[in-house]
Amino acid sequence: MNDAGEVGGSASSTNGWEPPTGDPIDGPELAATPTRGRLLAGIGVATAAAVLVGVAAYGLLGLGDESTAPDAATSAAITTSTTAETETETSVLSPVVATSTSTSTTRPTTTEVIDESAAADEIADVADDDGSEAAAPEQSDADPAVVARPVPVEPPDPPPEAPPPPWAATRTTTVGGHVSTDVGCATDTSAAAIDAFLAQRVGPVLGWDYQHVYDLGGGRQLWLFQDTFVDQSGTAQTLDKASFVHNSAMVQDGACFRLLHRGTPSRPTPFELGTGTTTLQTWFWPMGGEMHNGQLYVFWAEMVKDVVDPLPPDGLGWHPVATHIATYDPVTLARLDFRRAPNSGATPIYGYAVASDDTHTYLFGNTFEQNMTREGGWFNGPHSATLMFLARVPRGQLFSAPEYWRVEGWDRNPAGAQPFLKRHWAEFPMQPRYIGGQWAATTAVNGYWGEEYEVDVAPAPWGPWTTVERRALLPRGFDPKMNTYHAHLHPSLDEFGNFVVSVSNNARDMLRDAWPNPARYRPVVFTSLFQTPPPPTTTTTTTTTTTTTTTSTTTLPPTTTRPSTTTTTSTTTTVPPTTAAPTTVAATTTVAPTTTTATSTTSTTSTVAPTTVAPSTTAAPLDAVDDP
Repeated sequence: MNDAGEVGGSASSTNGWEPPTGDPIDGPELAATPTRGRLLAGIGVATAAAVLVGVAAYGLLGLGDESTAPDAATSAAITTSTTAETETETSVLSPVVATSTSTSTTRPTTTEVIDESAAADEIADVADDDGSEAAAPEQSDADPAVVARPVPVEPPDPPPEAPPPPWAATRTTTVGGHVSTDVGCATDTSAAAIDAFLAQRVGPVLGWDYQHVYDLGGGRQLWLFQDTFVDQSGTAQTLDKASFVHNSAMVQDGACFRLLHRGTPSRPTPFELGTGTTTLQTWFWPMGGEMHNGQLYVFWAEMVKDVVDPLPPDGLGWHPVATHIATYDPVTLARLDFRRAPNSGATPIYGYAVASDDTHTYLFGNTFEQNMTREGGWFNGPHSATLMFLARVPRGQLFSAPEYWRVEGWDRNPAGAQPFLKRHWAEFPMQPRYIGGQWAATTAVNGYWGEEYEVDVAPAPWGPWTTVERRALLPRGFDPKMNTYHAHLHPSLDEFGNFVVSVSNNARDMLRDAWPNPARYRPVVFTSLFQTPPPPTTTTTTTTTTTTTTTSTTTLPPTTTRPSTTTTTSTTTTVPPTTAAPTTVAATTTVAPTTTTATSTTSTTSTVAPTTVAPSTTAAPLDAVDDP
């Protein structure tokens, strides 16, 4: 993209960004890593031979059923085209017209090692925010959280005698160049009804994950998904018979939905091609986004495939290299602009989640690093994705240079950014929102590697964040072969004022257990009780004042009378509040002089002096940072 936001230009662009450096993608770099029941793990054409070896080993080791193991062709990279039924190297979107064209130029892909001076400097002493040291969740060798797998080859054309599916008559091409298909309606807009709708095949879609939901206004929402299996013919019953795309879209209007992707019905391509997509080499995944000034802005992470697929429990064989912002017409979903973000780096991705209050738009940052071999392996945690960073711009001005949060205040220099929160071992995939007049967030604890869910609330985006709900995160039907990840907080409350949450589901071993049963690769939707942040901590001031007055009278012979000698001892003990203004204690002691006449008398008088204590002032808690 050039400075005018055009696609397909020079690799360099605005803000001085240069292509990431590092070993080329076809160079040896990484040791084997783990991976979870997600979807990609195939590799490009340049590494097809390596996959063949892996597939053979997969069968020999008994890690997959022979009936569902892919053949040799499965490991070939799938390239996409948006113009014809033939395959080309790279798909790009034309900046001039709303249809897409193909080019034979493939953008060089590099493997980038995380810059230790950016996010990873914060990792060495990472501990959970309750002060306890983070610990690695247990991983079962027999049932690992993530198992690598290739994606299917292009499916064969459907048999000529196959009747058209019920949605075929609704297919149109939008002004934005998308294939649009009506896929039906839920019974209503409740979380339970949407969950039941997504549990079934959604028209041409057999399965998908990593859902992000954006409010379009007027009762409409946009759902963007990451990896999606599409079968417009209606004949595929398993994932290996469907087409695979790296992202897709679904528009919700009330309780009804329509699917959007590019390409053609028989050769679908992603909804968003970015600056050029080559399946399993370079692609784009949706992150945060919002409506501003009548347009929808979505952050996209540019992803590249790593050379080596990790082995369990080391994660997934890809990583982000850049951050982009796309602008869409909220009515037609036509893309109006696509360019690199002002901070186009990926360590962290500022725009991982996006939310606005009355004055600012906040860009939450996370490295989204799921290939643990790039950080020394699973056991070398806590990992960089356990840190949450924060930047902000004036409300809606997403192309302005951000300022970055640090304990002392806001800083224009991204190198000075500090995490506002750090938790867990592998991932802290926090999904914050400004909702119901407060800040809230949902998290799938440790992402792919975890089995818990938590809800946090806060009075400000930097905190203090308080966990108000934490429980087991169970897949649909409590299926033991499935895992859960990406707990996404929706942009609006339900009709009862509760949070609406969707969570991705998949099989732990996707090739073995989800390919033949696509229902395992569909998100669930549920609600969580709306809760407010607790009131600020009140500091109690304890003041103890002890005043002792001792009057001692010495009686002289009758011929001589002197005033008595009085000794007064006053002891005041004050325990000030930790973060409060000092307590002022004023002590007043009154001792009347004693006159002794010529009689033999001893008098002892004790008087407790009155005290005046100034009210204590309680400051903000230490873990809350004032907005400068």
